[in-house]
Amino acid sequence: MSEERKDALLVTPIPPLETGLATYAMRVLQHSIPFVNWTVAYPVGGDPDSLPPGIPGIRIDQISEMKEIPDIRIFQLGNSTHCFPVLQALYRYGGTTIFHEIVLHHMLRFCYLESNQMEEYRRELRFCYGPNAERIEKELSGEQSSLKEYDILLKKYPLIGRVLHASSSAVCLNRYALSVIEDAFRPGRTCSIGHPLSPLPEIKVPEKPFDICIGMLGTNHPGRNLSKILEAMELFRREVPGAGLLLIGGGYPEDTPEWAFNCGRLQEGEYQGWIRTLDYAVDMRFPVCGETSGSLLEAMRAGVPCIVTATGSFLNIPSDALLRVPCDSMVQCLSRSLSYLHRRPELRNSMSEKAIAYSEKTGSVERLRTDWRRIIRMASESGSADMTLARNSYSLSAAWLETPPGFVMDISTEAVSWRYSGDVVLEGPLNSSEAELTACGKGSVNGRELPVEPGVISVKGKNLSLTGEGRVICVLWK
Repeated sequence: MSEERKDALLVTPIPPLETGLATYAMRVLQHSIPFVNWTVAYPVGGDPDSLPPGIPGIRIDQISEMKEIPDIRIFQLGNSTHCFPVLQALYRYGGTTIFHEIVLHHMLRFCYLESNQMEEYRRELRFCYGPNAERIEKELSGEQSSLKEYDILLKKYPLIGRVLHASSSAVCLNRYALSVIEDAFRPGRTCSIGHPLSPLPEIKVPEKPFDICIGMLGTNHPGRNLSKILEAMELFRREVPGAGLLLIGGGYPEDTPEWAFNCGRLQEGEYQGWIRTLDYAVDMRFPVCGETSGSLLEAMRAGVPCIVTATGSFLNIPSDALLRVPCDSMVQCLSRSLSYLHRRPELRNSMSEKAIAYSEKTGSVERLRTDWRRIIRMASESGSADMTLARNSYSLSAAWLETPPGFVMDISTEAVSWRYSGDVVLEGPLNSSEAELTACGKGSVNGRELPVEPGVISVKGKNLSLTGEGRVICVLWK
């Protein structure tokens, strides 16, 4: 008996947009067709012809024109600027979010400032950091000593609160990231999944440029700590003068030492070929965004012994499949770890075997299908009720919206609230006829007595007329 296919909307970057999320989306779509009837909504720059046959693609701004928006809506989010339209669609429609990273501040700050939406950016800050928002904005607007220091500062304030609030359920690509955000959801509304790998293309391995090749894979950015890797290589080369560094990916500087070879951004076949010239691979991310390193998994699939920092998702990888070094002594420890591996071929062979086994387990098609059946089931259980609510309601939240006339924001309470004293009115949307009000106090609303402690009461009427004194936490009009 054939499996019943669920209708679902995937909102995501797609090729040729240069982000790992686009590649990831293609893997998911290709292998989940047997049980999902997908429609894909993509940002400007995506090409719908890149989608697998039979899967329709629309621009994100065309979602509102769909005859019926599926109850199952899944949004892929990372810290790339390509994800900003995806995030805006999530805020409008709600749904299940796939968190490729749990730090979004780089993307949010850049995109809000670039589009001259400073008030929206400040709302994000207020949502997460309340009375500290203004101080944090000033801190980020001050002069930074380097791009690296600015990167660290943004990671100090992940700015993910509003995204969590807009998501009915959440999925992370590693257990570390999930542990950070899972308490924001009810039980059963979160899960972690593997990181699928594409089938290997035809591979031609180039000639090794150095006797011993150490590789840094993937796109370079300040959190990859290239300068510290170069320092560690200087120390290691005192012991092994024939060793060199291969920079396999985009974003690397041109002014590197002669023993650091910049391969540039490569097509998949070339990329896989250069990986197979490596004797070791290093990934010195710190601080992290909760990401899963696809480039590390590719190195592990090729059986390359890997050295990583003891942080983030690297802590979830079996200890016999790689070496981890402390983040606070990265240079010395990386150099010594390279020397340690170089003198122990039996350890290299053992690590290689364990790395291949781990990468094949977490990156297999079977794992992908199992994971995405679980995601669709979770999104289905939460999405239907949430979508019905979204289509028939309009909400106010003291924690998010500007304080209306006659009220004063109170952040000293357990839940942010609006205080009032006397007679005040909250006007509902034109088509509303009743509301669910979360409030407390001494007085009444539309003739109904307010609860002494915060509670939810149903109130008839488009407008809410409050008398006496009390606090309003949120309103959901119907």
